[in-house]
Amino acid sequence: NDQPSGNVQGYGSKLANNGCGQLEWEDYFFHCVFPEDKRDLAIWPKTPADYILATSEYAKQIRNLATKIFAVLSIGLGLEEGRLEKEVGGMEDLMLQMKINYYPKCPQPELALGVEAHTDVSALTFILHNMVPGLQLFYEGNWVTAKCVPNSIIMHIGDTVEILSNGKYKSILHRGVVNKEKVRIS
Repeated sequence: NDQPSGNVQGYGSKLANNGCGQLEWEDYFFHCVFPEDKRDLAIWPKTPADYILATSEYAKQIRNLATKIFAVLSIGLGLEEGRLEKEVGGMEDLMLQMKINYYPKCPQPELALGVEAHTDVSALTFILHNMVPGLQLFYEGNWVTAKCVPNSIIMHIGDTVEILSNGKYKSILHRGVVNKEKVRIS
């Protein structure tokens, strides 16, 4: 990718010092998966052979899940169930982007972070993981490591929903940490 020019899709790396003097230790692949006309299949991996098919089906399922989550959140705000989804682009224009994060084994994890603390500008974030702990949430003044539950998807609220809900739903400050013994993928 070429972030300075605005092209965020593609492969990238964050093997650089962050503002806190720690090394960010992450490789990633970022691409649009929905709507289909926004996809750049030229950059999608050719292997495994079923990547496009599996990713397309995953995008459909996550898109349907997002509709259900938006409905519940809207009702929680006292609005009609389709309101939040409409505000973030509706069924046709809501964009789903996928970022595959690869955090290599790190020989000195105390000197590195996978990714520094941030909130997501998105509306919702859904995270699949390979059962290696590393997602941390800032809660009541402390960093808390999210539990790895088999066959689960972690979901959190992004800045967009916090703004649209006037702060009733909060975007969570989070970061990724690295592991000395195991590769982490999310």
